[in-house]
Amino acid sequence: MEVIFLSYIYVCNTSSDYISKVNLRSFKEEIRIPLNLNKLTRIGPHDICEYKEKVLVANSYSNNLSIIDKAEDKEVEKYFIGMHCNGVRVFNDNAYIICGELNSLIVFNLIKNKIVEEIPCENFPHSINIHKQKERIVVSNMNSDSITLIDINDKESIMNIKVGTYPTRAVFTPNGRYILVCESNLGVSKRGAVSIVDADSLRLVNRIQVGSAPVDIFCDNENCYVSNFGDGTLSIVDIINGKETKRVKLGGMPRGIIRNGKNLYVGDSYNNLLIRYDIEKENKKAIVIGNEPTGMTLC
Repeated sequence: MEVIFLSYIYVCNTSSDYISKVNLRSFKEEIRIPLNLNKLTRIGPHDICEYKEKVLVANSYSNNLSIIDKAEDKEVEKYFIGMHCNGVRVFNDNAYIICGELNSLIVFNLIKNKIVEEIPCENFPHSINIHKQKERIVVSNMNSDSITLIDINDKESIMNIKVGTYPTRAVFTPNGRYILVCESNLGVSKRGAVSIVDADSLRLVNRIQVGSAPVDIFCDNENCYVSNFGDGTLSIVDIINGKETKRVKLGGMPRGIIRNGKNLYVGDSYNNLLIRYDIEKENKKAIVIGNEPTGMTLC
């Protein structure tokens, strides 16, 4: 019997300007939550995370933060943040939002509902990840081939570390010991890679080749799962032994990826699908959702 740890997955449909709420038990899109009720402007939801009884959405076209009430399944608030909001994560009662065209990380207090700080990154930050126990933030900067490491308690302590070409995503391992970086090599005629960086010494430990144009990554204690946008595959990487152990053909253009129990959920932004891949049985099922699924979160 399949064990479902969480009940729903919320998916940003960037080109459709709405959030898909998918029931994980039935694996069906239960509701669509619109973000452009007036139909006058493009919204471009790009990244999403949970905050208490709400869901926060970073909108890359309208440059704002949407707040969705999970009980009502509707947008209840919206706040301007800055140009090209690419990613959002929460620590305590602050939302940390990266703005690609500002080259900055914006700190938005969710109690006062206002911006309280702006932290510089390098060129075109594209993703953000927070290790809550270590109280550290890592940001991937696509156009400067770097990651930015920030101490939440000492925001003057900012370190920029060079990595490979066009890093699209950087995440901490669950124990906080390493940072895994998707080096996409977009526009370069070679395979992408996952770099393993020691989070304390900031030295490169390993670089593991994966598929073409890796863009997103989900990490557990032993493995990481990488969506390869350029060749329609999923790479499973053994972090401990530093090697790709399996590459699975999904088709389309895989983008956002997340794991719940034995299942991986991957957004296919070419065919506008949400794919469920069973790691144990090695089979997949897909449902149609909105256009260009990107960020997703489990609730």
